[in-house]
Amino acid sequence: MPRKPPARLRPERHPIRTVIVTIIILALLGGMGWCTATLYRENQQLTAQNNRLAQQNSTLQQQTGALDLEMSDLRGQLQALRQGFQHEQEHPAYQDLYPDLYVEGAPAGKEQADTVFLTFDDGPSARTDEILSLLEQENIKATFFVVGPDTAARRERLKQIADAGHTIAVHSATHEYKRIYSSVEAYLKDFYTVWSMVKEATGEAPTIFRFPGGSINSYNAGIYQDIIAEMLRRGFLYYDWNVSSGDATSRPLPAETIAANVCGSIGKNGRYIVLMHDSTPRRTTVEALPAIIRNLKAKGYAFAPLSRNDLPITFGYLSPSPKA
Repeated sequence: MPRKPPARLRPERHPIRTVIVTIIILALLGGMGWCTATLYRENQQLTAQNNRLAQQNSTLQQQTGALDLEMSDLRGQLQALRQGFQHEQEHPAYQDLYPDLYVEGAPAGKEQADTVFLTFDDGPSARTDEILSLLEQENIKATFFVVGPDTAARRERLKQIADAGHTIAVHSATHEYKRIYSSVEAYLKDFYTVWSMVKEATGEAPTIFRFPGGSINSYNAGIYQDIIAEMLRRGFLYYDWNVSSGDATSRPLPAETIAANVCGSIGKNGRYIVLMHDSTPRRTTVEALPAIIRNLKAKGYAFAPLSRNDLPITFGYLSPSPKA
């Protein structure tokens, strides 16, 4: 008998496995979706952070640019300050004041032996005519260190002094020590006032001067070197004294005392600058002049007015001087 073909094998069904595989696939798909969503959110956050950082960086760059500008400005200011300081060190501002206040040429520096220079501070005054008359009688020339204020009468007397052949020199416009010696600028202002007055009154500009109180005194202790340097730079010479009449007292000294002060301080040889005063209260100074002149002539001394060519007599830097 013919054989029957074998029956076709049917695959075995495994429903549980299928379910498990399906669950795994779904789980994988779900995990991938969650991961994708998480990554997307994180990417969004990173993008936002990156934008914020970019904005902050832009702000910082702007601030840096502003700081660079400020630093550049500060560097410019610092450089200007350095240049200004250097200019001040090399060229004090007061050197630019009064450009006409200069004396041309170098002094001769001559030293006249056996010579007496009679000098009168604080004029002209009501005593000036008397002094000029006595000097004319003795054929003597002297030096007048004059002061302010600027008046018509003072200018007229200045012209009389100059016309008589005497030297007119600068002393002070105000004789107010604290004001005069408050700064180099203050001293120059005071000096220029008298210098201009004399120049306009006589037609000749003074070339020498005497410090109020002498070149070194208790008022100019911290500034006298600067003033001296500036005045010498401008060509002016200053003259102190080595003989004092002692007439700068609140009550006039007797004429005999004044004469003795002068004559007793002058020996046989040398040159002497004698300090006296031309002011209205100094009547006894005028009275002492004839005796002083006769005594010194008898000692063989000549008399002369000071000029810029005469070697100055000045105080030592460490020696304080009396007020004049």
